[in-house]
Amino acid sequence: MAVQSEQRQGARPRAPALYVYGIIPADVEVDEQAHGVGGPGTVQVIRHREIAALVSETDRSTGATDDDEPAGGDAHEDLLDATAAEVPVVPLPSGTIVPDRATVLEELLKPRHDEFARALRELEGRAEYLVELRYAESGRPSEPDVRALVEALAPVSVRLSPTRPTGRRDTARLAVLAETGRAGELERALDTLAERWAGRIDLRLFGPLAPYDFTPAR
Repeated sequence: MAVQSEQRQGARPRAPALYVYGIIPADVEVDEQAHGVGGPGTVQVIRHREIAALVSETDRSTGATDDDEPAGGDAHEDLLDATAAEVPVVPLPSGTIVPDRATVLEELLKPRHDEFARALRELEGRAEYLVELRYAESGRPSEPDVRALVEALAPVSVRLSPTRPTGRRDTARLAVLAETGRAGELERALDTLAERWAGRIDLRLFGPLAPYDFTPAR
């Protein structure tokens, strides 16, 4: 009876909120099978002048809480990394949820248009690569080794940045912003260093990734 009463009064179901992944150029078209937090086929773009927000509809409970990791984290990163392999993208933090399209436009795209447009121009043809350095016998990363890694990668990188702690005392990570067209050179530079460090240090390369460590994500 209560449901019937609400229907007579014209009550409307609450509209889903929008999960925002990141910012891309406005002329990018989204693949119909792009997989986001809401599953394949749910990813959309909201455009404003030169930029657009990459979003999908979501239940409001999908957002981050104070006690838990942001829900949808894997889907968030998978979509952004797949995007970064094709076009420039400014990633936003996992769990970024807004109530509606108007909020995306008025509080994100319009006031920060110039900042995001500039960042996208700087990221054109570039992506982040993550280099992991791990000691074979539980040693601790030394400053000379990290410096040697930086020196080896600097000639094929646009920028370098240390990343967050890994939780392992024997491991260090370095974020590299590089031209996607020079990924082969990046791999060869690491191969040369890996040969020198064989049996003492293992090197692993991940990417291309969205430029989490090189963009204004707040």
